[in-house]
Amino acid sequence: MGEHGEAHKTYVSLAVFVIGGLITWFAGLEQAAALALTASVAFLGILSAKELVEERKLGVDLLMAIVGFILLVNNVIFESLIIYGLYVIAEIMEGVVESLAVRNLKAAQKLVPRRVLVERDGVSREVDIDEVKPGDVIVVRKGEIVPVDSVLIDETGVFDSRYITGEAVPVEAKKGDVLESGYINVGKPVRVKALRKAQDSALQVIVSRTIEMLERKSRAEKLIERMAPYMIVGVLVLFTPTYVVLGERAVAILLAGCPSAFIILSSVNTMYSVAVLARRGIVVKGGEALEQASKVGALVIDKTGTLTLGLPKPVRAIPPRGLDETTFKSLVASVAAASLHPVSRGIAKAWKPGYTVTEVEEIPGRGVKARVNGSTLVLGSRSFIESILGEGVDGGACGSDIAVYALVDGSVGIVCLGEEVSDDAARAVETLKRMGMRVVLASGDRKERVEAVAKALGIDEYYYGMKPDDKLRLTERIREECKCKVAMIGDGINDIEAMAAADLGIAVGNIDVINEVADAVLLRGFKDTPHLLKRGKGYMGGILFGIGVASIIKLAVIVLGLGGSIPLWLVALIGDDGSTLIGTAAAVLYTTISSRL
Repeated sequence: MGEHGEAHKTYVSLAVFVIGGLITWFAGLEQAAALALTASVAFLGILSAKELVEERKLGVDLLMAIVGFILLVNNVIFESLIIYGLYVIAEIMEGVVESLAVRNLKAAQKLVPRRVLVERDGVSREVDIDEVKPGDVIVVRKGEIVPVDSVLIDETGVFDSRYITGEAVPVEAKKGDVLESGYINVGKPVRVKALRKAQDSALQVIVSRTIEMLERKSRAEKLIERMAPYMIVGVLVLFTPTYVVLGERAVAILLAGCPSAFIILSSVNTMYSVAVLARRGIVVKGGEALEQASKVGALVIDKTGTLTLGLPKPVRAIPPRGLDETTFKSLVASVAAASLHPVSRGIAKAWKPGYTVTEVEEIPGRGVKARVNGSTLVLGSRSFIESILGEGVDGGACGSDIAVYALVDGSVGIVCLGEEVSDDAARAVETLKRMGMRVVLASGDRKERVEAVAKALGIDEYYYGMKPDDKLRLTERIREECKCKVAMIGDGINDIEAMAAADLGIAVGNIDVINEVADAVLLRGFKDTPHLLKRGKGYMGGILFGIGVASIIKLAVIVLGLGGSIPLWLVALIGDDGSTLIGTAAAVLYTTISSRL
């Protein structure tokens, strides 16, 4: 993709020649138009020769150069310029989209600060991130990202790991724990010891490997690219002897045999399908993504934020003795509303705060303490409450759900939080399974939570505790096992490697960096996945049907043109424009009908 992403700048030069030729043609300067076409043909000839030497393949550039040259020799100027104009527009647009994807992906690397605070010889000073060496002690302040893969050297720390694991609930790390670059410090300032250089650390490796995978995948499945060698050989084999025998009438083969109808009907069907999907909140990046969607046989799906709604939601309250459930919920929600912790936000959102809170003290990573309705309430982790009580508390009351403990004037209550599964996710999974898809759940979360979500959705195959490279390897393994195209659906930076490696990357939500990597974006959530895949199948069927219809028309016109039954201008009108219009209508109609079945 790197090469083609820059290649759109090259096609801009070709566009200048084409536009200049069309302007001079309409101005009545036919010789100037012919000169512009000559420059265009020479330009494409150089590009195709380079492609032939370096990549050893017959590409669309070579086909277009040959067609343009022969039409130029036979003084078919205007039609040639129109054909070239359509071709160059398609190439420029594809190149722009690809280069923007890489540029926005590289922006993810900016999450890591360029300057970090390092302790050396007892002195703290800021240095450039590239100067950090293994063994350096780095101070990570609250709100900052761990800049390189490190080990925690302070006693404890609290980190948001969503960029790496995708999970919204912060994790508590202890002295000696390994922290990957991309972890966000949400607690007090901590010191970490660098294990690797910046370029070898997790977040940077994720981005660089993703770019490499996108480059390998780029343009590999382009329909017209696969057809080009056969079209080149077929048209030339038919044209050459015919030209010797019939002379100018043989140009009918080039006029009707030109692939512009296929290019245009493919482009129109693509735009139509993209527009229809966009109205449903599905953003698809062109025909290649739709083509891949038509072939998907297995899906690897992230859990948090994709199948679930991210923040945990309270599902059960176990009040302390002597306190009714309604009052307990209101007290807990009031204190939770005063905290910045994601779990607290989930509680405050679900339960209505009903009291004024004073003397709030938040202990990062452990809990929050406050006065509320005349009582002292401490809300926090099990270990935090046990450290206050000096004795153990019930650790199994919530089963696989998250347990948050509330100490109200010395009595312990418990809040059980579960992940909220999207309302339509189960129906979407059921539809995908009916379509014959292999559905796989992959998450960085612990076994109990992943298992609970999989069971709720009817997913039999699931994996837990997965890091980004684990999801990548899983995607590649499933492709080998099923011998089919694999889609990866996710919503976080931890998913982008697997998205890029998958045949179809699908993002859920509207996060810029993730969406740039994805081939398709589900703005309304996972529930629209079946519709995307059905539309992909209809799209490819429509393209093939339209090509078939256009080919029949072209063959009929060629026969009539060679026999002298119709003039060359009518050959161009029906064989090129006519076949384009009818083939395009056939493609769109087929796509519409089949996508609704």
